[in-house]
Amino acid sequence: YRIGKPTLARLRELKTKYSFKSYESLIIYLLNTVEREGMIPPATYGAIFADSKPVIITGPSGAGKTTTVKALITKEKNVFILDVADEYSEIQKIGMGDFFGFSWSGGRFRFVPNSNLEVSKAEAGTIFSHLNFIKNSGVLKDWVIVVEEGHRFRDDANLRALLIEARKFVRKMIVVTADWQVYKDIAQVYRP
Repeated sequence: YRIGKPTLARLRELKTKYSFKSYESLIIYLLNTVEREGMIPPATYGAIFADSKPVIITGPSGAGKTTTVKALITKEKNVFILDVADEYSEIQKIGMGDFFGFSWSGGRFRFVPNSNLEVSKAEAGTIFSHLNFIKNSGVLKDWVIVVEEGHRFRDDANLRALLIEARKFVRKMIVVTADWQVYKDIAQVYRP
């Protein structure tokens, strides 16, 4: 088998770093990891917006998840973001009252929940519940909905229901999370 010098150097480094006794044992480990966890493709506009299926953007802290989503949604006219960490300052911020009075006629908006984890979960749950309530009316069909820090809401039944049916009612639903395993069966997974 032919292996280039840079790849061989990387294999040598991994073998030493993780104390594998042979290259074969390292390669078997890498193959098993890929088969178990799967390969996560990069998020591109074409891949993400090829269909209406919900997607997960995942990676460790600092990997560029939010930066990737910001780039992906620049072309989108109708965007609503649950901006948990207040990272989308270029998009208009609305309060809870504004959210419930929202006409969904168009625009780019974000809701920033309370910094207290429990309060933010309650606010997010209310938002997910309302989105589930209005989705059948068709008002969300042209909207991109982004949920940042999706792992915080892993137990929210309304978010799960919204994700499961998003492809029918929303242009695109994107969940940004470090823990993609939570949603792997109901959304396509991408990396930054």
